[in-house]
Amino acid sequence: MSRTRLRQIARLEELAQPYIERRRQIEKEWQRIPPGAAAHAAVLAFVIRYGDPKIGEPLSCAWERFISTDVWKEHCDKLEAMELEHLDDERKEYGDKTPSGERFAFGAMTYRQLNSPYSRAGAKIRGTFLRHELIARFSGATEKEKLERVFASAPPWLIWFTFADYTAELLGLSQPDLSSVAGFARSKADFDNWYGVPSGAFVPQPWPDGPDNEPLARIDLNLLRPATERPINPITRREHRRAHANYMKTRSAKSSEDWPGLIPLEVLTMPSKTLTKWENKHSGGSH
Repeated sequence: MSRTRLRQIARLEELAQPYIERRRQIEKEWQRIPPGAAAHAAVLAFVIRYGDPKIGEPLSCAWERFISTDVWKEHCDKLEAMELEHLDDERKEYGDKTPSGERFAFGAMTYRQLNSPYSRAGAKIRGTFLRHELIARFSGATEKEKLERVFASAPPWLIWFTFADYTAELLGLSQPDLSSVAGFARSKADFDNWYGVPSGAFVPQPWPDGPDNEPLARIDLNLLRPATERPINPITRREHRRAHANYMKTRSAKSSEDWPGLIPLEVLTMPSKTLTKWENKHSGGSH
């Protein structure tokens, strides 16, 4: 190989480094998405089953109906009882002088006041707890089977409005038939907030310019990934074309092959310091 060719390769490698590093960061962030999708699915499952969502009505009304049920009360009672067990252990070790680092992640009797699912953080927290309740209450042999059954029972507009078709795609769930609603516009703001749940109402309105040129009129998992930065100032047109081709290869996205890990309730109700240690230990895994 000639020296000129070696220099060209070296220049390309140098140009590629910024977006290679960016790609690594994106892949790391991508690993956090499937657990968010599972949490989103769990929240929707309870809204579908117990919230009686209605088209044209704010979805927050369906959430409020769900959290007024005995199912919600029993769920919170169970979590608070588990936390009190930790509290007994804590008092045995520290008495009335618990170090701040060993206090609970969520204070006693606060599960009813945890964040609503309308933000990404709120849906992730709520859904992580509700996944356990879903497994205990819903019919089906596995969490996936339980979700498939409840998603199949959902009105198509709700799946469409909440971007649950993306959730189903990521989790490998069977896609419901959305042909009756795919012609209706859905919100870019709601998509950017996924896996948060929209709090507003779904109002059937057609896409302003039709669905053909609307990215959100279909499933494209690449839209969930931040764009990788392209190399800066390629030296020649040929190098630019090659760099662009490599960049485009990095943008492919696939659904999750492995089911998202489930954090045990015993861990979720631990004191803050213990929970942080557990998270650090498992940060390289699927949680």
